[in-house]
Amino acid sequence: MKEEVKIAIFGLSLNVLESLKQKIQALYDGSIQISWANIADPQLDILLVNDMFFGSPTIQNLVGNQKVAYLRLVNKQDKSGLIEDDALYLPFTASDEIRNWFKARYHGEPIRQQNLKSSTLKNVQPLEIKKLIKELFDPRNSNIQVFDNTGNIALINIRKEQVWADPERRTNNTDTSLNFTYATMQKVQSVDSIQGQDLKNWLWNLLWYSPQLLEDHNVNTFYKLKFWPQPQSAYERQSIFKIAACFEKGASISQIEKKLEIKQSIIQHFVSVAVLTNALQEINETDAKLIVKSEKTEGVLKGFFGKLRRKLGL
Repeated sequence: MKEEVKIAIFGLSLNVLESLKQKIQALYDGSIQISWANIADPQLDILLVNDMFFGSPTIQNLVGNQKVAYLRLVNKQDKSGLIEDDALYLPFTASDEIRNWFKARYHGEPIRQQNLKSSTLKNVQPLEIKKLIKELFDPRNSNIQVFDNTGNIALINIRKEQVWADPERRTNNTDTSLNFTYATMQKVQSVDSIQGQDLKNWLWNLLWYSPQLLEDHNVNTFYKLKFWPQPQSAYERQSIFKIAACFEKGASISQIEKKLEIKQSIIQHFVSVAVLTNALQEINETDAKLIVKSEKTEGVLKGFFGKLRRKLGL
């Protein structure tokens, strides 16, 4: 029976990643199967992580609390192929030193059944989403690198409120593994001459396609729009702008549902993203100016009966 070693590689470009996988595959003989995992896998054997992400809370939890064997991947041509302390210098070719390091950290576990793996798979403990997003707007953090279990997402200059999305990322969403670390000076300098995206608009679209991070809100709470979102999806743009127009006047979810006859789930989705990105602020009902047809009629009737009561001395 083949035995299995589970390895996660984090924070590399796709080209470097595929090259590294091929070289690592060649380090093991045919009796061992390598399973390429993500960093959330609780049965991870080995973690290889781009050095620029090593200080992030997620990675520190893995190497500190969970004691996963790891190597920091560092690009340094004059040390290429060496292992020094916890660093592997890239690029590398197979050597006895590297081969021995990987084999020494193989635990000799048989291939696990698929149903067992799926039942035990858990996410790394995420930062609480509201706290994390607040950090993305804190100018004290200056330049940060945002990532999740899939890999790098974007570089953010918080003081300029500019974002440079990773061009190699294939998805426009994220999940509860969303996290950040401080960006290296080299990474910051690499985008110096490139115009970034607006931070609020970029974050809006990231969260819009990430339902795992969203939560429903009270339908009778009143909000007012602070800035207009710029949705990427042309298909959803009309509905989003209609909802935004209602909130610009001050309204509640239940009011907008009656006014627009749009599904409450879509309005909830809007509110959740808007609250997280600070596009909405909560207001008093008396400050809400959206008038729903039934409310207008009811108001006219109340006024009529009020005048009638006063006239009759009731």
